[in-house]
Amino acid sequence: MSGGDRLDPVALKLAGSGSVILLVLSARHSKRMFANQPESPMSSLAQPVRESYPSSPAEIARARLCRQPFPPEATIGIPYYDEEFDMAQSTAHSAMIRDLGAFLDQLADSTGLRVLSDNPIWYWVQEDDEQRILYPDYALADTTDLERALATDLRLALEVVSTERAEKERKDSERMRDRNATNGVPEFGLLYPELKDPRALRWFRLDADASRYREATLPADRRFRSQAVPGLELEVLEPDLWRLGRKVRLWYQGQRIPCAREEGHRADAAEAENARLRALLRQAGLAQD
Repeated sequence: MSGGDRLDPVALKLAGSGSVILLVLSARHSKRMFANQPESPMSSLAQPVRESYPSSPAEIARARLCRQPFPPEATIGIPYYDEEFDMAQSTAHSAMIRDLGAFLDQLADSTGLRVLSDNPIWYWVQEDDEQRILYPDYALADTTDLERALATDLRLALEVVSTERAEKERKDSERMRDRNATNGVPEFGLLYPELKDPRALRWFRLDADASRYREATLPADRRFRSQAVPGLELEVLEPDLWRLGRKVRLWYQGQRIPCAREEGHRADAAEAENARLRALLRQAGLAQD
């Protein structure tokens, strides 16, 4: 063995015995010895492939949620009535729901998304390890299969918070916030309808790595810009502009989305203008009654 050879130990375990023979071969001799030998079936075995398992709550939800029809009883009940706390919505809550619905319906027409309002949606409830129906106040969904909608279809969810009872407020805010986060809903908003409440809108974005929401800070221009629905902005009005049911207004692609009252006034004005023009035409003998 020349001085330049490096010694490589090869341990061979004898079958059926606990003894080990240690062969010390030079690197050159060991390569020569095994160069022309057929490959052992054992030596060709690759490292075992580890099965990939969902690692985050959102991945678990995507893997386990099953798209299936809602049972008939899922759509029976009083809208926005909380059976758990035996609570109906307040006047301010009802007004904000109507106002927000008019905004979102127009937004859906522009984006192709679908609006779900107190409709059943399948969520994965991690602590119970089961699929369950929940009813967010509003959600924008990227699916046409609304009869079997999943939380993983949602771009964003919104809750109009009832603040009359502390436990109900915790359900609307903390519990629904965490449910949406663990199901991977990219954005989540909490709206506070009562005029005496100094809060208007809290906006959350999903931190996918942490499987939880991070609350966004209100920008200087008072507009939260959605990342899940590009072009959507939610403007928090100055407190002196707050009205019953109205603390926020929506913008899409730089254009303000009119509220239902504005749309109604616009339709009334258009009808009045049409009536005026018809009267002028009749006076000129160009139209008949």
